[in-house]
Amino acid sequence: MNSLTLAEACSRLSSGKSIKSEEISTQGKYPVIGGNGIRGYTDSYNLEGRCAIIGRQGAACGNVRFFSGKAYMTEHAVVAIANEHNDSQYLAYLLSTMQLNRLSGQSAQPGLSVKTLSKQKIDLPSLRQQKQVVKILGCLDSKIEWNTKANGYLAAWCQFAKRQSPLT
Repeated sequence: MNSLTLAEACSRLSSGKSIKSEEISTQGKYPVIGGNGIRGYTDSYNLEGRCAIIGRQGAACGNVRFFSGKAYMTEHAVVAIANEHNDSQYLAYLLSTMQLNRLSGQSAQPGLSVKTLSKQKIDLPSLRQQKQVVKILGCLDSKIEWNTKANGYLAAWCQFAKRQSPLT
């Protein structure tokens, strides 16, 4: 295990950029991602690749998600891209267990600074081991996602069947 700071494990650790609300719509080529997930879509992007996204402000402060692809990351998200010795998806899994919201400033609007996050100590196994963990957890995530969709379809079908039933 290597004990590093988050900054040492990343090639990029920074907030996204602000975007005007009129540039965000329900349609567009790329998702606009803030600290709490997708806010809408736009036709430009400021990130291409794989990264951990850390919610920086408000109720989503400290939440961690993994993203892969092209997107516009807003100032409400901290982007953590692993360096060549680490895996970004592994970082997302690891960071999601660290209760990062405990690091937020004490104010009415919780917030995390990149400086505070950058100093967090993490223990990382070899890149090979990180990739093995990602493979296993990724399979479980895919299964959970599939089950969630299937449950949604079943619930919708039950509602439809209930409306169609002559007994109700």
